[in-house]
Amino acid sequence: MSGWSLYTGSDEEWDRQLSSMESWSYFHRSEWSSHLKNMGWSVARWHYQDSGNEALLQGFFKRYCCGITIFWFPDWIIGDYAFSERVEQDIRKTLKIRFLYIRIRSHRLLNLKDIDNMQIFKRPIKALNSGLTMHLNLQLSETELRQNLTKNWRHNLNRSNKLDYRICDIKDTEVIIELYSELASTKNIKDLFTPCEIRSLMEIYGDKIVVIGAVTPDGVVQAIRGAIIVSDRAIDIFAAASLFSRKHYLSYSLCWEILLRSKAQGCEVYNFNGVDPENNPGVYNFKKGTGAKLVEMLGEFEWSNIPLMRVLVRLMNRR
Repeated sequence: MSGWSLYTGSDEEWDRQLSSMESWSYFHRSEWSSHLKNMGWSVARWHYQDSGNEALLQGFFKRYCCGITIFWFPDWIIGDYAFSERVEQDIRKTLKIRFLYIRIRSHRLLNLKDIDNMQIFKRPIKALNSGLTMHLNLQLSETELRQNLTKNWRHNLNRSNKLDYRICDIKDTEVIIELYSELASTKNIKDLFTPCEIRSLMEIYGDKIVVIGAVTPDGVVQAIRGAIIVSDRAIDIFAAASLFSRKHYLSYSLCWEILLRSKAQGCEVYNFNGVDPENNPGVYNFKKGTGAKLVEMLGEFEWSNIPLMRVLVRLMNRR
């Protein structure tokens, strides 16, 4: 058999197979598929085999009336992007889709070869995010990591240590939800995790998600920071702080602690999971202050066999 065919193995078999390949991300794993299923998406997986070549692909879809299906790929092919050719036809054929819209966000580093292999797709007029993230090398020693902190970041870390508080593990999902709710109301931020998303992530990832909090002597959790740790990779996932915490720079001590914990668990890179220097310079400068390096990803692409679908999706995502 050659080309893309539906994958019929178990979640365990899927994770084991992709872990033996290069360029996978946590968006490819079964935990993320379980999370998106909780959010109302259906999951589909494909396996590519041809002349000894192999690749995997996982995507999420919703079906609508009139035969319309919208597909979301939070990351693209595990394997050679040259296999992108005709993949949209195989998706339609294997799932019997009449009208299809595909949205892709690739987390690979920006490079001309992979862009050339994405020629059947177009760049969206409005991307959902900046296509930028930051990576911190955790293979450095703790001394080297501290030396790479900017002067201002190191100063704020020292200021946070002057306050009476303790850092502890956070297992209570409702504590995270409460802090995110406070953050949304005080800073009027819309694009935050919903309570449903937080509960799903905490339940599905279990011990693979590390959440720590800064607790003052009155027992109040003033800030939290969380990371997903899979294999040798750590991905920033939760960050929320009260007004009190922001005043006393507790986010600095929590960030530093989770970096050290990720390093202690054998992680080689800490992925800060997205930055937007133009629209959110405060968060960008905070992450940059750790010594992390800016990374430009391949980013977003789209395709549809109905041109009008691209227009409708753009309108749906207009802010």
